[in-house]
Amino acid sequence: MLSSEPMKRLLLVALALACGPSFQTIYENDARFEHCYALDEGATRINVKAACWKDWKEHHTLGQTRDRVDYAQSRYVALASNALPTDEGMMQAAPGEVGEQSQLTAPAPTNPFAPPTAMMAFDAGARVEQQTPVPVLTTTIPVAPLVLDAGEPARPPGALCSEECVHSWDACKRAPSRDPHCDATYSRCVVGCVK
Repeated sequence: MLSSEPMKRLLLVALALACGPSFQTIYENDARFEHCYALDEGATRINVKAACWKDWKEHHTLGQTRDRVDYAQSRYVALASNALPTDEGMMQAAPGEVGEQSQLTAPAPTNPFAPPTAMMAFDAGARVEQQTPVPVLTTTIPVAPLVLDAGEPARPPGALCSEECVHSWDACKRAPSRDPHCDATYSRCVVGCVK
């Protein structure tokens, strides 16, 4: 007989598998997606293709990845918006093409070093918490100024300032009073050096 720990793990795995979609459901949904995809490649009428994607989106998304759901939605919008088979409409409804109405992507970056573009004007779930002020360490330790030789390499801006922060942090930690705010004071000092 198995000990209680392996039995618990086996029970947890069984419960996790029982809570998700069945393998049969996932297989059927995958097969239906591939059916609609094959219709897109064939010479089927546009309204039949649109109906297939609409049916898949409404009834076969359980256990599917988000990119498949988004693809099905964009295909349905592209196919349903082109009632008349004009040349331009046929090009927008071609597989892999995204029309103006169904574009689901983020704006293209203009600078590889810039942060991503904000997609929302505000964060609806953000909470503003009141922060307690951290007391500032008032003791100063005299530090000898750093003199550079002609043979010594150049140092980045703020290096001297950050060394002073390290010395004051070290003194704070070694002090007999054992100030609990040494780390926070050091962090503020280093941030001030970088600015």
